[in-house]
Amino acid sequence: MLKPLSRLLAVTSAFFTIMTGGASAMDVASVNGEVITLQELTYAMQTLPEYQQLQQEVLKRVIINNLYYQESVKAEVKVADSIVEQNFLQLMNAVTTDKAEFDKLLEARGTTEAKLKESIRKQLMVKEFMMALDKKANVVVTDEEAKLFYDEQPGLFSKPEQVRVRHIQIALPPDATEAEMKTGLKKIQAVEKDLDAGKDFGEIAKARSNAPDAKNGGDVGFLTRTSPVAKSLLDAAFTLKKGERSGIIKSLDGYHILEVTETKEATTLGFDDVKDSIKNNMMRERLQANRSLFERAMVDKADIKVNLK
Repeated sequence: MLKPLSRLLAVTSAFFTIMTGGASAMDVASVNGEVITLQELTYAMQTLPEYQQLQQEVLKRVIINNLYYQESVKAEVKVADSIVEQNFLQLMNAVTTDKAEFDKLLEARGTTEAKLKESIRKQLMVKEFMMALDKKANVVVTDEEAKLFYDEQPGLFSKPEQVRVRHIQIALPPDATEAEMKTGLKKIQAVEKDLDAGKDFGEIAKARSNAPDAKNGGDVGFLTRTSPVAKSLLDAAFTLKKGERSGIIKSLDGYHILEVTETKEATTLGFDDVKDSIKNNMMRERLQANRSLFERAMVDKADIKVNLK
């Protein structure tokens, strides 16, 4: 059975080739039996204001990829046929286990197994070359540098006070009449009476709450003081202790009752807890900066002609 087309196939197919011609005949969807082709989708995309900018950005990336490939050839990077075959099979199995079906899909996209394997080989060559480039850069991040970053960015390593809340809402329309508000109030008062009688909060929420979280027994999850929730509800939530329930709260969208099920105090992660993460992030940033310099040098030396307007 054909699975959803893997993103990997799209990346591999487009790595060195802009798909045209036969690919435009591919059916991408159907609506009540009426087919939508890739050609129609492509045309619709071309009408978007941001299409031209995106096209230019993708072209730049394809140019850089080609330059990396050329550098990998100069560096005599080799990829074994067995590795290419292994990656091809992984790619195919991510789409379908039927080889004939996969061949038809490739044909519909205007490519072949041989071309796809060649694209895979090129990608793997580039990957090997970039790994060697990173190794040659010999980038190092010291504990002292990581500590300096930690000290200068305290907000990144702090967790604010949190409360986990269950919620029952009797919703009101924005332009609720006095009669609708009275009806809503009676409903929430009946809910409160049942809660006072010991009935389960979660079951009442599932049965009578109008909020989206009703299906989860009213569980909203953890809130902070900056969560996008009505101020009246946040203020109430952060005055309650674990296990405590609010009274009836009126907001713009109805009546509410809250219950706090868990609390977490504000904490700050220690340097030792985040040191490795900081160093890894700094390492990635420095390696990317080194790659950017290398890419700039490749572009400056290359004879590049862009015909796309």
